[in-house]
Amino acid sequence: MNVSPLLLLFCLFTLLTGVACNCPPDEEIGQLGLSEAGRNFLPYDGTETLRFVNGSGQAMAFSAPRGEEAGQDQLCVNIICTEARFNSPSSCEYYLTDNLRYIFVSDDKERLLDLAVFTGLYEWETEHFFDALQVSFSSGTPSIQAGQVIEQRFDGTLTPEETSITNLMQKRESVELNGTVFTDVWSFEQDNLGFYLQPGKGVIALKENSQVWVLEE
Repeated sequence: MNVSPLLLLFCLFTLLTGVACNCPPDEEIGQLGLSEAGRNFLPYDGTETLRFVNGSGQAMAFSAPRGEEAGQDQLCVNIICTEARFNSPSSCEYYLTDNLRYIFVSDDKERLLDLAVFTGLYEWETEHFFDALQVSFSSGTPSIQAGQVIEQRFDGTLTPEETSITNLMQKRESVELNGTVFTDVWSFEQDNLGFYLQPGKGVIALKENSQVWVLEE
């Protein structure tokens, strides 16, 4: 019986791909804690209540039911293996990095404030790390999310717009909120929502529709 060369090639390809070696597990090559600036950007320990007051004197309070959530991320810096088969998993060299998260919920359960500090990678196949802040604020169905670089952790130039952060908070020298001037403010506003923070003080104000709610100290 004669077998065509094309059929032989097909059988050989099937055999080779069927017995292809799987990639090894991801490999940890180091550990990286948050920088001092990253650790201290948010002053919370998860037990506090944040109370905000609007221009009419009405108040709303937030607490964190799960407290401070300290975790670790697997931050890949280099792909070490990719399987030949389509859509197959790959493995990487990674750093084990620390993160902090606080999820504050309003007393009426209508609003949620989610804050996280983590370490990101600026350039693939380097150790060009940065610490960043990500904040989400939702009121009912509408929600907004933004982030910003807290600390660059390598020599050279870092452009926030070239990081993995999608929406960037605006850094403002000063802003007036309900008659009070705040300096060194990080803010983000979109649609009818907004939030305002200060390094070391955390969230100082929230915006909902036309109302601004300022943190009561």
